Order: sequence, then structure tokens, then C-alpha cells
Amino acid sequence: MKKYLPAVFLFTIILSFVSCETDFDIEADWKEITIVYGLLDQRDTTHYLRINKAFLGGNALEIVKIEDSSSYKNALEVVLEGWDNNNTLQQTITFDTTTISDKDTGLWYNPYMVVYKGSGLINDDDEYRLKITNTLTGKEITAKTNIVKDFSILKPMAGSKASFMRGYTSKFYWKNAVNAARYESVIRFHYFEVPYGTTDTIPKYFDWSQGTQYADNYNGIGEINIYVNGDGFYQTLEHKLDKDFVGHRLAGTVDYIVSAAGVEFDTYLKVNGASSSLVQDRPEYTNMENGIGLLSSRYQKIRTLKLNPVTENEIIDMEDLQFVKSPWVK
Repeated sequence: MKKYLPAVFLFTIILSFVSCETDFDIEADWKEITIVYGLLDQRDTTHYLRINKAFLGGNALEIVKIEDSSSYKNALEVVLEGWDNNNTLQQTITFDTTTISDKDTGLWYNPYMVVYKGSGLINDDDEYRLKITNTLTGKEITAKTNIVKDFSILKPMAGSKASFMRGYTSKFYWKNAVNAARYESVIRFHYFEVPYGTTDTIPKYFDWSQGTQYADNYNGIGEINIYVNGDGFYQTLEHKLDKDFVGHRLAGTVDYIVSAAGVEFDTYLKVNGASSSLVQDRPEYTNMENGIGLLSSRYQKIRTLKLNPVTENEIIDMEDLQFVKSPWVK
């Protein structure tokens, strides 16, 4: 996901306007709705918000394609404030407009789009409050969130080697993060391709998802424990890599990645995620006052390990994948 906005957010909000609602009228009386999305990360010094107009009334599907109709441009004052436990203002980050040039095609205008950019260090002990003021109408939109704090990956341990043994499982544990509700865990395998007849060493990787895990508390007590299936690693290799590649491959490092989502982000994903229910109407989740959208936080932890030579030998034995002995595995 790009920092300025995961595209799935806007896709979801559009679906809430145009799908499954038998009583929705795209020619209803005009009503402007402010839509805001932002995910804060304490590691970032630059922060992005997406703020757009949506409408009930007129032809909504045509309106969103017009920049002047869905962008506020310079009509907003946007500030993010950090407040400590004593309800004392500690920090103010002011946002200004900037333009991105690589917006994906879709229902909204593209490829250029106005987003809001602010700079400053985030203090994970503070509560952050967003205030958006429309200077033309006086309308205010507000939201608040706590910040997901740093946490530790417990296993595999730093300095160990990534091992995947057929017929066995290995441990992947991490400590709960304060203010985190959901975790997405991924194992990323790095490798290199050297096409036949060249000396080019092209870096590649694939991600092997370990699923979604949920915290039983938000105060950082306890840990999440999962077990990695060794056979699953080799099955994923077979599935992910092109068997028709001509050349040879070299194994690299392995990343154990845990992405933690704040409480509001988790609730948003649960409410707006895919549903197997025949009942299509579900409650709209937002933590915006006087608007629609999401302000929350996230944090990602990565442990990078060298590959165990025994595992490399197993990979080399998979002859259709063209792996040879790698200088990065020792």
C-alpha cells in the first residue's frame, strides 16, 4: 500500500454508494459529503491524507470523474494535533496540498490527484486529533486515534537462520503491540535471477502470507504465536516461480514481516471486508465526525535472516526451479 492511501479504501467507499442499495438514487437532492483517509506511522516524518468530496445527488458516477467536483484543492485548513495524557497540546502538524501523478485508473479522476501532506515526528505516547476546516463554508470534520507502538519479534531470533524442514513446523512469535488490534504476517523470500547468456543479477522476491491474527488486548500484554509449515514453503516456491525461466537462480535472505493495524483500522476492515452473508446491507464504519472515512495508525516490524544452507540444498534439489549454490548463503 502506498503511504498516501491504499486504493482499496476508495474502492470500498464507492461500493457503499453504488452497490446493493435498492433505494439509492443517483439523481437525489444534492448533498456534499467529505471523505477522509489517513494511516499514521511513527516511523514516518512525512504523512499523507486523502480528502475528497462525494455527493448524493446529481449523477454521482459522473461527478467523481471531474477534478473540480471531487477535490477541495486549497479550500481546506488541515491540522493534526498531538495531545498527551494530561490533555495538553504537545504538537501541531499542518498539512498542505500536493499532487500525485500516478493515481490508478478507476471511478475517481486520474492520474493526477490532490492529496494533503504534513511533516513532523509522531510521538507514540500521544493521542492524535485531526481537524479539517472548510474555509468557504466553515464546516469542520474531526477524528482522533492512538498510535501503534513498537513491538518485538521473538522468534525466529535475531542472528539465527531461516530454516524450512519438510514435515516440520518452525516458530514465528511476536509480542503484542500497544494500541494494535490486528496483525498480518508474511514471509518474504529474496532471490536473484541470472538470465541465460548474461551476467545480470536481477533481484526478485515473493511474499508467502501467514494469515491474519488478532490481539486479545490492546495494552501490549502477551504474544501472538504461529507455526510455519515447512512443506508449505516449498509448495509456495513451486507455485510462485516461473518454470519456463531460462538461466539460473540464487537464493538470498528471508524476511519475517509483521504489520500491526490500529484499533480503528481493524474495525474498518472487519466492517467493510468481504462478506459471505446473503444480507448485503451492513453498517458503515467511520471514525470521522461530520464526515466519512478513517484515521488510524499502523506499524511494521521486519526480521531479516540468512537462509540455512540445508534449506538451500533442498531448493537446489528442486531442479525445475534452476537454483544453484548462492554466495549469499553461508
